[in-house]
Amino acid sequence: MVNAPTLDLSVLIATRSRADSLERTLQSMAQADAGSGVDWELVVVDNGSSDRTPALLREWSTRLPLRVLEVPESGQNRARNRALPGLRGRVTVLTDDDVCVAPDWLRQWKDGVGRWPEDAIFGGRIAPRFPDDCPAWVSSERFPFRAQCFAEFRPGQGEGPYPRTPFGPNFAIRTDLLRQHPFRADLGPATGSYAMGGETELTLRLKALGHRVIYLPGPCVEHVLASENLSLEKLCQRGFNAGRGDEYRRAMRGNWSRAVLWLRARLWVPVKMAAYALAHRVGEWLGAPSERRFARLYRYHAARGRRHQLDLMLVEARQGRGA
Repeated sequence: MVNAPTLDLSVLIATRSRADSLERTLQSMAQADAGSGVDWELVVVDNGSSDRTPALLREWSTRLPLRVLEVPESGQNRARNRALPGLRGRVTVLTDDDVCVAPDWLRQWKDGVGRWPEDAIFGGRIAPRFPDDCPAWVSSERFPFRAQCFAEFRPGQGEGPYPRTPFGPNFAIRTDLLRQHPFRADLGPATGSYAMGGETELTLRLKALGHRVIYLPGPCVEHVLASENLSLEKLCQRGFNAGRGDEYRRAMRGNWSRAVLWLRARLWVPVKMAAYALAHRVGEWLGAPSERRFARLYRYHAARGRRHQLDLMLVEARQGRGA
């Protein structure tokens, strides 16, 4: 059943076994709700949690305008899509279970989208919050790929049209449009390795239909970063996942033939991998700053991800040809 939008906002979160982080997010939303005057609902999709998340959500259902859905099959975008028919907000605000929203977050979203009645896609400000034990070179403003690694979204401009895509921790779209064009379920966080970029793919698809992105600096969240996700291994894994998503979107836009996929997988991307690996080794030998060495390492792992995704698409192309 599809609900007609009757509220100002629907806030949508998909979560999986991160109860401590989710509780902090819910506490910040309760502060934003107090005296906001915004008609809103919070929809949390439990995507197969195995910790205390279900009990936590039952507790918070008496303190927030909260509805809970359960989608056991892993996949953030799959979980989000399952919630779309029942949303009652005219605008859906997407966020994550590891943010703290500003006290005026709800009011800023309502007022901000109201100033752009002809537009449908909005990105709000996202600032990373680093743990106390974070290495200085990682939290430095010189750290490369801050957007990819930390979901930082702080464009150096005022409110208005923005040429790039917003990020999932603070992203809004008019509900009717999102229902017509849901997320790709094969992109975005899921168990194991996955192709990143669900919000990017959706935004690019909608921009191709004539929609534009509006940046709203008013609604702000802090993306709370956990120490375990800032290890070199985890940061390189993000590069790998980002590379997978980049190649997926590139291939879909180009509608590439099997021959083009093969050439990229067996020639172009391996050459890039070798170049990045060599540059990283040379940087180590010369004692380059940590952020420069990481940039080369990240690019190497992103290229690994691209090759992995190309291999998957080659297999699919062969199976399709043999069917």
